[in-house]
Amino acid sequence: MEKKYLKDFVIALVVILFIAFGIKDYNLYKKVEKIPSESKYKKIALSEQLLGQIHNIERSIKDRKQFVFTVTKDPLEQDLIVRTIKDLEKQWREDVENMVRLESTIVPEKGKKKVAISHKGKTKIYTVGDEFVYGKIIDIREGELTYLNHGKTRILKLQKLPEKPKEILQSTKKTKKSREYNW
Repeated sequence: MEKKYLKDFVIALVVILFIAFGIKDYNLYKKVEKIPSESKYKKIALSEQLLGQIHNIERSIKDRKQFVFTVTKDPLEQDLIVRTIKDLEKQWREDVENMVRLESTIVPEKGKKKVAISHKGKTKIYTVGDEFVYGKIIDIREGELTYLNHGKTRILKLQKLPEKPKEILQSTKKTKKSREYNW
C-alpha cells in the first residue's frame, strides 16, 4: 500500500516541477521582451568604418611580421641613393675576388710547368693535370692556360687586375691643397 502513495507522490512532484519550470520560463520570456533593440552603449560602439580600419591595421601588422628583409645595407643610412667611395671600392674588391684570373705562368725549359690562378681572394699554384674552378688543366704555355671544361677545350689568358672605377681613382689623388699643412 505504501507503494501506491509513493507513485502518487512522484506524479505530484513531477507536475509541481513542470509548473515551476513553466513559471520560470514565462518570467525569463518577459525579461527578454523588456530588452530594447537599441543599446544604451550605441554611442560608444565602433562604427563600421573604424572597425574596418582596425582590421586593415591588424592585417598589415601580420604581413610585416611574416615579411623577410633582404636588404644588404643599413636601412637607417641617410645616403642610400648615392654610393660612397667605400661602397664603390668594396664592390670593386668583391668583383676582383670573384673573378677566376690567370695571374702568371711559369714555363721552365726543364721541370714542371706551373700557373698561378686567383679566385675568391686566394692565389693557388697548379700544374698540368690538376683540377681548378673551371675544369682540368691540359696544357700550360707562356701567358695562357688550356683546360677541359664539360668536354670542350678552352683557353684562359693572362689577365691584369681590372682598373678601379674613375670615382675611386679621383678620390685617392692628392691635390695640392690637401698636401698643405695647416699649423
